[in-house]
Amino acid sequence: MVSPRRPTGFDARALWRAALPILLACAADVFAAHPLISEDTGTQGAGKFELELGNAWTRDRGERAYEFGPQLSYGSLRELDVILRPTWVAFRTAGDGATTTARGAGDTAVDVKWRFYEAGAVSLATRAGIGMPTGDAARGLGAGRATYHVLAVTSVNAAPLALHANLGYTHARSDALTRGDLFHASTAAVMTVGAGWQLLLYDIAVDTNPERARSVAPGVARIGAIYTVRQGCDVDFGYQVRLNDAAPSRVLVAGLTLRW
Repeated sequence: MVSPRRPTGFDARALWRAALPILLACAADVFAAHPLISEDTGTQGAGKFELELGNAWTRDRGERAYEFGPQLSYGSLRELDVILRPTWVAFRTAGDGATTTARGAGDTAVDVKWRFYEAGAVSLATRAGIGMPTGDAARGLGAGRATYHVLAVTSVNAAPLALHANLGYTHARSDALTRGDLFHASTAAVMTVGAGWQLLLYDIAVDTNPERARSVAPGVARIGAIYTVRQGCDVDFGYQVRLNDAAPSRVLVAGLTLRW
């Protein structure tokens, strides 16, 4: 997330506090089924609910961040979900002989997901919404104003393999340190295997760097697994590494999903 290579006059801690809420707001796994980065085209079905209890621990040099993101989805129609995702975030960054910490409620996403095309194994969907500024921006826990995002999703389900591809855009607050127009691209492959297991073979993502001082787009790769404990209850975990120095060195994700 934050690199030690800074232009003269930049305060690394101030930049971390400015960039963290945007990174949390625009990260692709905010919108995907745990532990994926990439979203799929699946919806819940009319009258059905899904609750994802997702956790993410990010580490990069002397900096640490944690996010708890419970996501509730409701199928208002067969092809249309309404989604609410509040967050709780915490971070710690050490440098120049001082440590900065903050924790508390983060911003909240209110989204709609619509699967608008299905033909055989191929389906298309879009997910769009608003990031509500419920986090304390003064403490670095929120963006400070509403953000807006849209994601285009393609899925190819050729059992036992499923392929997903995403293109996304987030408009966030910009200032002297951070960009406001943030783009995303990702692709993933998931294989269903026996005894209730799904394996995330790969999930590769590239995002606009939110730091104005840097032009290198952070690239990451993630692997993971989902295990169905019983009908309507899944547990998952994933591990993410960076593909270049602009991305955080590693991210661990784990979650529990309930459906009814």
